[in-house]
Amino acid sequence: MMPGKIRVAFIKYGGLAAGGTERWLQMMAANLPKDAYAVDYYYCEARPYADRPDADAHPERLSYMQEHGVNLVRFEVRNMLMDKLTYPWLETDFWQKFDASRYDLVQTGKAGPQEYPFYLIGLPVVEFLALDGGADFSRNIAHSIHLSAWQRDRWLKKWGNPCRNTVIPIPAVEPASTDDFRRELNIPRDAVVAGFHQRNSDVIFSDIPLSAFSRISQAGCHFVILGGSRRYRDQAASLGLAQVHFIDHSADARVISRFLNTLDIFAHGRYDGETFGTVFAEAMIHGLPCLSHHSYAGSNAHRETMGPCGLWAMDEQEYAGHLSRLFLDEELRRDLSAPARAFAREQYSLAGCIEKLQRVYEDVAQS
Repeated sequence: MMPGKIRVAFIKYGGLAAGGTERWLQMMAANLPKDAYAVDYYYCEARPYADRPDADAHPERLSYMQEHGVNLVRFEVRNMLMDKLTYPWLETDFWQKFDASRYDLVQTGKAGPQEYPFYLIGLPVVEFLALDGGADFSRNIAHSIHLSAWQRDRWLKKWGNPCRNTVIPIPAVEPASTDDFRRELNIPRDAVVAGFHQRNSDVIFSDIPLSAFSRISQAGCHFVILGGSRRYRDQAASLGLAQVHFIDHSADARVISRFLNTLDIFAHGRYDGETFGTVFAEAMIHGLPCLSHHSYAGSNAHRETMGPCGLWAMDEQEYAGHLSRLFLDEELRRDLSAPARAFAREQYSLAGCIEKLQRVYEDVAQS
């Protein structure tokens, strides 16, 4: 490590996965100014979550970190005590790889409550909270970062520290491609296309988008899903939806950009909702109007995330009505999409997020 720099150890179980928490950590580690920060990124392969087939290191995320010159340190965890609230790691070489004396602070991503091994590390810990799981009262928690105001408000109600917290969302990157998938999917240029993208998980499957699509006239209308649970394919088949198309999941920014360029409407659904909803920031920076629904089982920060650029539904019937209007009313689509790019750039820019994070680190390092 070079003197004069703030030395940061990013540490995350499954830290090179393609999920939102990992994406935030990866983008921050990769884009902190190298003349002011020395960063090591500690990661391991994730345990085999039954509902998270994408939880291990993703090739595109590994390439992203390597391309940005981030020093990667891989450690091993062969087991975990699931009956302990802190989920201790077993058969791990982390403590042989990690030397606390080489750093000024630790950055991680957590669900909220105390987690192994962070309460055992004798350094200030900055936590990025991507889930509404509660608060960590460990003495070394120096600052708590939330990805939305909605998330922070929920955390404060669970006795989170009101003096040491900041909202820093997952940044929206500029479009990586000008191409689309219409030719490959045999979708006419004059068709109106709705859709969304999602990780491959049955747990977050929402039956609302495709059920709503089945209730409207589909003449000249198409629906495309990138990734997502296999249950979407089963649902489309059972409803006889010939104009629903599927693209295999990818974390490649170019593939996601091509997919979003295929759409006229970002029509989202998720059973447990969103504590932020990176997919909305990505959709808006591609100039898309948005639509989503309330989650009665989870989080609803995505209404905040899409701001003035989307419509909100409380149930399937309202969702179907909004979707029908968006398909039929070009002027409505234009009104919602007009502020989208500017709103995303103002609220979710990478430069703005890095600037906020630097202020947090400087405060922690000086305290």
